Amino acid sequence: MLTRGRALVAMLRILGDRLWKTKFEEFKKLVASFGYEIVSEIVQAKDKPRTATLFGKGKIMEMKQICDEENIDIVIVYNTLKSIQKLNLEIMLERPVIDRYELTLEIFAENASDSVSKLQIELAKIEKEIPYIKLQTSVIHQRDRPFTRAGGEYGYVPKLIELRKRRKRLIEKIEEMRREKINQIIKRKEMGFNIVTIVGYYNAGKTSLFNMLTGANKKVSDTPFTTLESKYSALPKYDNILLVDTIGFVLDLDPKIIKSFEINVDDMRYADCLLLTIDISESTPIIITKINTVIQTLKQVNALNKKPIIIAANKIDLVKNNEELNEKINTLSNQIELLLKNSYPIIPVSAKKKIGIDKLAEKISETISLLRNTTSDN
Repeated sequence: MLTRGRALVAMLRILGDRLWKTKFEEFKKLVASFGYEIVSEIVQAKDKPRTATLFGKGKIMEMKQICDEENIDIVIVYNTLKSIQKLNLEIMLERPVIDRYELTLEIFAENASDSVSKLQIELAKIEKEIPYIKLQTSVIHQRDRPFTRAGGEYGYVPKLIELRKRRKRLIEKIEEMRREKINQIIKRKEMGFNIVTIVGYYNAGKTSLFNMLTGANKKVSDTPFTTLESKYSALPKYDNILLVDTIGFVLDLDPKIIKSFEINVDDMRYADCLLLTIDISESTPIIITKINTVIQTLKQVNALNKKPIIIAANKIDLVKNNEELNEKINTLSNQIELLLKNSYPIIPVSAKKKIGIDKLAEKISETISLLRNTTSDN
């Protein structure tokens, strides 16, 4: 694996956050999966973040000492940093500092292969970069000296102007592509196709399930966010049903990132049915946490709209026995009913071992048939 550098990972834990350990462990996996060597880690607990630096002064001094002693190349922070926090941390630590938002975009950029994803990622990066550069420019003029690694006292002003122009062009281009995408979806529906969109947490096995159901050979990987481009494929043996594989969700996903992937989110909004995939092999608390995240995100992007949902409880081959599987499925069912005030069918499957795939396809067909009959009656 490519080694990108030696990293110190840090998190400000807000008191009362019972999920902080889960969040931090997942964050470290993201960092490591992208090729950084995690040399040290810091967690500070506070009731609220410092406006200017996120962390307290003493903790930053501790981080600086670790960075110097361990030859740290970069500091990666779990929390989303304001421009002033990022700037001050870089000055105080004398190293590049990125947050989880920036890390996620870097992972996206690494996996992006289609033009739509690349444009959306570039726009998200620029949206994050503009206020930071604007602040840098202000600090430079106030201090009348170049900022660390600035490359010129007045270099930021023309860069800022160019970034704003580029942002405008990107927004226009993405909106044009989005309109084309929505028109394509509408045309498919007018031709009699129904769309089933696979949604869920990253690494739940969505793409593996998509491949098993459709016979496609889309790339599957253990690394996060492998799927960025939405892919459509027909469900064999069943008339006019299209499955769509989409981007996966993650805990505390920044709303700005969701907003930047509007084109992908439209596949969820315009779906006739959602195939919600969950990794049932994980511990019960993790399952509950992840299903909460998925449902919350779907609500946030207005993708539910009372449409039918089928739950694929994936990776049953990794569950120890039937008793444990049944307990987890019951817990999952109860949690979904609590969140959505309704019950939905749960189909146990293993995309890897090809278990339950036919039953899942039949449930999709049955659900779409009921939907078509209801529509024709109206």
